[in-house]
Amino acid sequence: MTVSQVGYDATGDNVHRMVDLNPFFIGGYINGAITKFVWTPDQWKLFPSSYHGHINVTGDPQVGNVLDVERGDATPGLVAGWINTRLPATADPLLVYCNRSNLAAVVQARSGTKWHGRVWIWIATLDGTLVSNRGMTQVGQLRDAAGAYADVSIVKSSALIAAMAARIGKQAL
Repeated sequence: MTVSQVGYDATGDNVHRMVDLNPFFIGGYINGAITKFVWTPDQWKLFPSSYHGHINVTGDPQVGNVLDVERGDATPGLVAGWINTRLPATADPLLVYCNRSNLAAVVQARSGTKWHGRVWIWIATLDGTLVSNRGMTQVGQLRDAAGAYADVSIVKSSALIAAMAARIGKQAL
């Protein structure tokens, strides 16, 4: 039986709306042109029992454990360099976030790396579809009267769950 875990990610200006959720995975932005999206160190501290997904949108090969590959952010062409730089630099499992339209390019870029079972795909479907052969799937959003404020994901891979669990409380920005 495969056990799944729930995760959320949001922009820095929406962190205050998630403090009572206590998720297994919490994702936040660590760089990017829109500074209100970037999380502060104090915001990360609000989730001491969660695995921290430090989302890199620029493709900087020196930072993050999640590379956001979608329109306006990192490109599939940056995936291999990011993985090859980050793998030896962190004990954290790595994720490459993408959508269905760029999945093939991301998978191809990942296959050209020194992949050692520490790089998973986090795919966005946004229609509730759970993709079982990927590490994580973004399936929807949390909404209230003000609109959407966090994305909801399911961590399906038992190997990824174990790798994340082993790193909770041991991560640095």
